[in-house]
Amino acid sequence: MVSSEQIKELQQRVDGLNVTPLNEHQKKSTIMMVIGESASRDFMSAFNDVDVETTPWMKKMMQEEKFIVFPNAYSCGVQTVPVLEKALTEYNQYTGGEFYTSTSIVDIARKLGYKIHWYSNQGHLGAADTPITLVANTSDVAKWTKQELNKVQYDENLIEFLDEVNPEENNLVVLHLKGSHFNFENRFPASHRQWGKAGDDDNIVNYKNSIHYTDTVLSRFYDYGRKKLNIQAMVYFSDHGCVPDRHRLPNFGGFGDTRIPLYVWMSEDYCNRHPRRAEALQANKDCYWTNDLAYELMCGIFDVESNHFKEFNSLASSEYRYKREDLVAMDGKIKIKDDNWGKMVENK
Repeated sequence: MVSSEQIKELQQRVDGLNVTPLNEHQKKSTIMMVIGESASRDFMSAFNDVDVETTPWMKKMMQEEKFIVFPNAYSCGVQTVPVLEKALTEYNQYTGGEFYTSTSIVDIARKLGYKIHWYSNQGHLGAADTPITLVANTSDVAKWTKQELNKVQYDENLIEFLDEVNPEENNLVVLHLKGSHFNFENRFPASHRQWGKAGDDDNIVNYKNSIHYTDTVLSRFYDYGRKKLNIQAMVYFSDHGCVPDRHRLPNFGGFGDTRIPLYVWMSEDYCNRHPRRAEALQANKDCYWTNDLAYELMCGIFDVESNHFKEFNSLASSEYRYKREDLVAMDGKIKIKDDNWGKMVENK
């Protein structure tokens, strides 16, 4: 459980935080960050050769120069809470820190005058989920889908929350998916099944269906943002990966649990007003990255200078310094360079 002292530290962490926008938007706009769950790029046709088309929308979007897919993204761990404690804050494996005293993405957005909306389909999972909930609750609006006994809440239900977002304000919208969390068959509506039959216990088939459904949900978020929210940038990454035909362990069980998707979409207006960031993202598209650096990625996309933002940690910076051999997972215990599968793909 989080102590009252930790809550106090969290409330005080923005003392002395300086954030300066380098180029503000002329019109009110929205930046969207979508956090996936248990999504592996190994099973995404936008990233790899898969026997079926699991991510048709993402693959189509890749034809646009402003939609950048990063094929060498990894999670920094294999469990949601330890990963997102780092992804959502400046606390990471490389430059250190502690969760309760680290500036968060929400803090940066608030300093910029954004209204922060946090919508989650994860539910309140109890004490273990408290750190993530604590960050969410620092948002201006934080809501979770209603969890009802014997009723599945699909990720598309988050779209209803977007009606609350005022396009006449600057917004940061965070959407936390249920994604491909086990049990896979419960992660997509029966009407959306692409392969197999209802009741099948084939985890790989049902996992692919869940990935396809997430692709559809992402397309709907994007369409809504384009039509109604003057969306300037959309970022999607997963907390960790998954090997669907294997029981997931709390400890490291192989790189299949760490190979995750990451993409960044930017509007034409964003690219025109933030050319340095757009060019850096394009130049860094084949770089290796772990998602404990998501905070710095978002700071770069916000295009700010801050005493709590290290440019060399950001994929959206020409100063990004990390190579494959530099990156780690599981608090430094695992070296990303030891992922031979990733090396084979790179050398094709």
